[in-house]
Amino acid sequence: MMLWNKSLETGILAIDEQHKELFKQADVLFDQKNADRVPQTLQFLEKYVEKHFKDEQLLHLKSRYPKLEQHKKMHSDFVSAFKKMQEEYNSDGNKLQILLKINKTVSAWLTNHIMVCDREFADYYKTQQP
Repeated sequence: MMLWNKSLETGILAIDEQHKELFKQADVLFDQKNADRVPQTLQFLEKYVEKHFKDEQLLHLKSRYPKLEQHKKMHSDFVSAFKKMQEEYNSDGNKLQILLKINKTVSAWLTNHIMVCDREFADYYKTQQP
């Protein structure tokens, strides 16, 4: 289960709202009662993650974030890994095993990325605001 909590806030409202939505949708994947919604949720997450990363990277550009390229590569690597797992899920195979892998990967990556990388960016971004 992925629960949003205040320790994950970056202090950038638009980013925090998107992170909350990512957590909410990822939680659908964790709840076995939602097994019939997994394909749609995976599709939603794929599109939403790409939108979120694009929005975040626009803030990076506007603020001239010095670690823009590193952050962008992390996003790109995650999108690639997520798409690969989605393809695995959609192909024949042990859906439960693949779903557990997706849950573990998404949960760990999102939490770590927000707590470390996004928080570092947020601290920088706040110093650039008038």
